[in-house]
Amino acid sequence: MASRYEEQDLSDMNPQMVANMIKRLYPGIIVGIKSAHYWGDYSQVQRAVEAGKLAEVPVMVDFGEHRPPLSIEKLFREYLRPGDIFTHTYAHGPNDRETVVDEQGKVKPFVLEMQKKGLVFDVGHGGGAFAWRQAIPSIKQGFLANVISTDLHTDSMNGGMKGLDNVISKFLNMGVPLSEAILRVTWNPAQVIKRPELGSLSVGSEADVTVFSVRRGDFGFIDARRLKMKGDKKLEAELTLRAGKVVWDLNGIASAPWESEIQGK
Repeated sequence: MASRYEEQDLSDMNPQMVANMIKRLYPGIIVGIKSAHYWGDYSQVQRAVEAGKLAEVPVMVDFGEHRPPLSIEKLFREYLRPGDIFTHTYAHGPNDRETVVDEQGKVKPFVLEMQKKGLVFDVGHGGGAFAWRQAIPSIKQGFLANVISTDLHTDSMNGGMKGLDNVISKFLNMGVPLSEAILRVTWNPAQVIKRPELGSLSVGSEADVTVFSVRRGDFGFIDARRLKMKGDKKLEAELTLRAGKVVWDLNGIASAPWESEIQGK
């Protein structure tokens, strides 16, 4: 990702060498392969999937930036495997990216079909890849992405995305139950990257824990097109533990009161 131009160089996309890097040098650390930002045909996806087969890891595809847009139905049916990931599911860029919801507001039937067959759909909100006009009709019609994710970078965290708590809150206000939303930011993604020791509170797993409060009020949520949806609930991260260590504590709920220091002397 040095620039968009380097990302067009197919001679630099070697499936065998990518697989060697994963299997021989970084097994368990490199968890997948991404195909993105390619202006040509399906060649980059083909090479990514070939590498994924050799390395036995999933492939994630960001399938924008094609003018005219290439068929995502062909992508799903002819190139991707069950367990591979289509990201930026609710993006709306009709000039360079085919959408999952048509111009009449209907989810395309093949999208639901391919999800049932094991294709993984990822939110990948980002700074430009989440639109209410795609997400709201999708959820009303029963098409909910398997994984809710942020695509965190400076433009997204300072735009409509902001943070994972804000992204989850958007789904709550679109009618997704809290348990279903939490599943999609914990256990589901752990399964997708084949890391079953993550994403749960099972005995023996690492103590990666987030404590949320659910605020009630009058809130506004912005998509990547700078359009607002109003909501009445919002998650706020109170406490975060990483491997059992407190790394975020908004209101000091894991801390002793300051008076205890004096009383203990």
